Amino acid sequence: MRYALLGSLMACVLLSGLCGVAVAAEKKFNHYSIDLPGKCTATEKDGIATVSCGQDSFFAIGIFTKAEAGGLTPKQFAEKQSSRLKGTAPVKADDGGGWAFQAMSGRVMTHVDVSSEGDLTLLFISDVSDKDWPEALQKAYDSLRGADDASDSLIQKSLFERE
Repeated sequence: MRYALLGSLMACVLLSGLCGVAVAAEKKFNHYSIDLPGKCTATEKDGIATVSCGQDSFFAIGIFTKAEAGGLTPKQFAEKQSSRLKGTAPVKADDGGGWAFQAMSGRVMTHVDVSSEGDLTLLFISDVSDKDWPEALQKAYDSLRGADDASDSLIQKSLFERE
């Protein structure tokens, strides 16, 4: 009887582990971190992290110091990124908080925002259907936080206060 009870208890523990919700793993980058749900991946190239949770749903973020941005102003940085991504000419963002342009990423139209505060410049790229993101990608986005007060302030002002 004791072994049957122990066996049942072990089976319950194993099943609860298999049925549990995927836990988010924190992914740290130079100036920020993201909690990645189990369905999401993040890759980094040239200081820009791309987070995806499906074939066409993604966002990419990079935060650069003035030195890391090559001493460029936010407008010059936006022009350089637009050229690199073969995008449209940057225009002043509607909310007056920086620069914006569009570019293709594969077959997906993206929207790119460049904003700055103090010594930091933020580059944010998303598919234009970001209102229809899957829940996991939205959770990753909502978890964005800066590695220090300055980068966190830039993230909050650029991404969350302007929504």
